[in-house]
Amino acid sequence: MRNRPGTALLAFLAIGLPTLAGAEAPAQPPRDAPAPAPDPASAPQPWPPNFSRSVQGTGVPGLDGGHVFLWNRPQGFDPVSTLRVDRHVPEGSGEATHTYKALWALGSTGPHNAGYEWTITGELHNRALASTGAQNVAVNGTIFKEPNGLGPVGPSWAGNFNCVDMTDEADPVASCIGAEIDVSAQSPTTDRNRQRVGLQISTGGVPGAHTGYGILMGNLTGSITDRAISFQGEGTYGIGIDAAAARFTGVPMLLAAGQAIGLDGDREGGFSRSLGFDGRDLVYGTAAGPVVRVSDSGQIQAASLRESLPRPPASSRAPCTPGDHAWDEAYEYRCVAPDRWKRAALSDW
Repeated sequence: MRNRPGTALLAFLAIGLPTLAGAEAPAQPPRDAPAPAPDPASAPQPWPPNFSRSVQGTGVPGLDGGHVFLWNRPQGFDPVSTLRVDRHVPEGSGEATHTYKALWALGSTGPHNAGYEWTITGELHNRALASTGAQNVAVNGTIFKEPNGLGPVGPSWAGNFNCVDMTDEADPVASCIGAEIDVSAQSPTTDRNRQRVGLQISTGGVPGAHTGYGILMGNLTGSITDRAISFQGEGTYGIGIDAAAARFTGVPMLLAAGQAIGLDGDREGGFSRSLGFDGRDLVYGTAAGPVVRVSDSGQIQAASLRESLPRPPASSRAPCTPGDHAWDEAYEYRCVAPDRWKRAALSDW
């Protein structure tokens, strides 16, 4: 048997083709025979279809314009991730203030995009029984802040959302929202167990552990937040802020001197009545100025006082506490000792 020069080698290199054996190769190869494989030393490695070595001039291998769909339906419970990206940097150096990404999805819209553009979408169709204790989450962000043995660990965010308004539009009519959390009840049922929660913040860890803030509002120097927490005028609310079930080591609401609570505010933030502390007295006031002042010693200054329920005592030995007073059409009564009243007659003039 005599092989044509190179035939056996090429056939051996071709994937899935056996070497020639038996009779001498015919003068013409079969019509459906594969083309000879290129030289492995110079030929590029085979890549999947639609996979490009250069993505938009970046020089980074990737999918250029291709659509990828991952479908995973395990036969039983499968704890293995459908897609997992590991990035582990135990040592080395990075550029200061540079942002490194384990997974980066970049999207862009144009002025003629009338639809909703979602860069990353996580949807979970939950049909698990509530009694099983399963907690199902569409998107989860967890960061473990761990000691490094060298010094304090840097800032950590389990989730970070930014909406940077670069339009320079005065009084914009379209929203720029850092994070929106929607809970939709698709049936008009009640929720006596309070299980439909727009935002839940759970802090703690172990007994005695301290968490600095449940919600922290912070502005850059010179910037202004018009409303820190605001309720929209649409729909109906039961209770605005509920602290009845909480236990506080301090106070449910803390105001600094010079701050006040507006009592008749409108949608634009205007109000004409307020209650606050001016650094010396508790003050209730209107747009015209203070109306009632209460000092720390208990002294009260008011424009006028009116007792709507006079409640005169039945006798001079009626129960009372020193300082109590009452009146009727004929007398003014004052309690001068425990259960001891005295009165003064009233007359016209």
